[in-house]
Amino acid sequence: MIRNIIFDLGNVLINFKPETFLLRYTKDEQYIQNFISKVIRNKIWFRLDRGTISLENAKEEFIRKYPEDYSFIITFFEHWMEMLTPIQENVKILCDLKANGYNTYILSNYIEEAFEIMEKKYKFFSLFDGKIISGQEKVIKPEIEIYQKLIDKYNLVPEECVFIDDIRSFLSRARKLKMKTILFTPNTDLRTELRTLDIRI
Repeated sequence: MIRNIIFDLGNVLINFKPETFLLRYTKDEQYIQNFISKVIRNKIWFRLDRGTISLENAKEEFIRKYPEDYSFIITFFEHWMEMLTPIQENVKILCDLKANGYNTYILSNYIEEAFEIMEKKYKFFSLFDGKIISGQEKVIKPEIEIYQKLIDKYNLVPEECVFIDDIRSFLSRARKLKMKTILFTPNTDLRTELRTLDIRI
């Protein structure tokens, strides 16, 4: 029986769509793709997720590495958290799960400074029974340690858990630990997927 619902944050509960967001500042889609490759897919950004570098220091490293993008880097770091908005339908599902007696948790690769702001900004974070955030724990998915931290900290039975994420490789590691999983995409009917696991929703 499933008792615990574990949510990723980015593109599951909180939007993270830089391709769309950056159109505010330039209509050059090729430049946007190049910028995303340079910054968000860069090892420096992964260090942010791991919590081994601050946002300010990361910004300075990007400026040194890509001086030709100085102005855009400054603009991006000033405004990027504005794209971190709730996915309202999934927040409603979270509320319904809590109302139906399920335990809910967060397991997410997330920058510590950004998470602290989001946690204060959005009331739905108070619904969670626990959380493991990569930037706080200094370990990231799909490393097995981050999943085990969640299990150990909250005494979870993996067979009683379902993990919802938007990245397949992160789900495969959870399945190895005997969790049920749901891949969330823009086309996923999350309510229906949960019901297929006999979850009351």
